[in-house]
Amino acid sequence: MRKSQNGQVLPLVALLLVAVGGAAMLTVRLGGLSTDRGRASAAADAAALAGAAEGHDGAARLAGANGGRLLSYRRDGDDTEVRVGVGRASATARATGGAALAPGGQTAALQAVLARMAQLLGRPVPIALVHSDGMGIDVAPADADAVGRLGEAGGLCRPRGDTQPTRFRVCAPPPAPGGESPER
Repeated sequence: MRKSQNGQVLPLVALLLVAVGGAAMLTVRLGGLSTDRGRASAAADAAALAGAAEGHDGAARLAGANGGRLLSYRRDGDDTEVRVGVGRASATARATGGAALAPGGQTAALQAVLARMAQLLGRPVPIALVHSDGMGIDVAPADADAVGRLGEAGGLCRPRGDTQPTRFRVCAPPPAPGGESPER
């Protein structure tokens, strides 16, 4: 006599669903960690350049403008090393130098923000004018909307978007808990 085979597929299907669900969760977690690593690396690069030119405050400001937090800052002569955390990841970057303005009149902070914006735009930011303090730019009117849409994510803000839509500056640091601006 043969025993009934009814119901033998159900446990296999349940096991398969658990395995597929686990694989999907693992993929999402690893993808999020990979994104955090990339963002941490970009924020660390920006913070190291700003730290080389402007010190600890500049490094902290650029780390925050890129969605990270400055975990450590070390200066040894002209060399600056920072470690920045974003989400569950952290990255270390180094920069050398300390001149307030680089050739072309851009501070290291502006250079770092422009590098981040180029990543977001998929092309270099088209600069019409660099402001005399090296912390701001004007772009051509045809490019202002594209830069404006991604600006804050890349660290560029419009101080007067209603009256000067082509003018951008390195974003100020985010407010500290309690609504007060951090000391500079």
